[in-house]
Amino acid sequence: MDFLVRKLTGTTGPVKNGVPGDAFIESITDTGTTISSPSVGPDAPVYKLGLQVTPIGGAGAPYQAEVKSAIPRLYIPMVLPGAHIGVMIDPLNPMNVSPDFSRINAAPVAAPVAPGGFAMDFDASGQPAAGEVASVASGVRSGAVNTIKGSADQLLATGTHGTAVVTTAMPLGKTVRDINPAADPSRLNDPVWIFTVEATVPGEAPFPAVFGHRVPLAKLASVAPGVKLAVAVNMGNKNQEVAIDWDQSPLSA
Repeated sequence: MDFLVRKLTGTTGPVKNGVPGDAFIESITDTGTTISSPSVGPDAPVYKLGLQVTPIGGAGAPYQAEVKSAIPRLYIPMVLPGAHIGVMIDPLNPMNVSPDFSRINAAPVAAPVAPGGFAMDFDASGQPAAGEVASVASGVRSGAVNTIKGSADQLLATGTHGTAVVTTAMPLGKTVRDINPAADPSRLNDPVWIFTVEATVPGEAPFPAVFGHRVPLAKLASVAPGVKLAVAVNMGNKNQEVAIDWDQSPLSA
């Protein structure tokens, strides 16, 4: 029954003998179709998902894949741009990926993070040490790492303005609603990401920073290493307290 439904709707089936991987959702498109089957339950909507896929253990570079999948209604509230999800990858065709919704927002495999703060090391060029962005993101998700509670809007009003170039960016699988339900309603569905950047402000040498920040849904496609952002910095804690001015970002190179 499931096979016939998938054949008729073009949805992705389970990958046999697949390799486990991690992915985050870059885009979601509602196809307007629902299906009912034993594996997904009644009236499961079918979505087209744009994914960035990473094999577990770093056994390959991240890559983009697109799948059409029926989403069990239990998981629909969690399926958002920026959410983290487990996948199975066809070893013979890496573009053949099946999402595992039971692993949505589960932390990827990563080294532990020292509790209480961002234990982030940078090299001389401002790049974070390998694996540490994933570790920080895992720590924030689990609550082991404290997040900055200050207002980005306040920092944009009072901080030192400059620019920052993204070195890495990773979604937390959380939205503004999860972290601050009392925020501006227009921002509640924006995903929250961990950024590392090389920041520059007048009169200072460039310096690295790591911080969590919301990403407006309309700006998701603009977030990538090498993108230049308009920012404001708390110079008293410049390596952790940076606010992105999304109205002005991204900046032209």
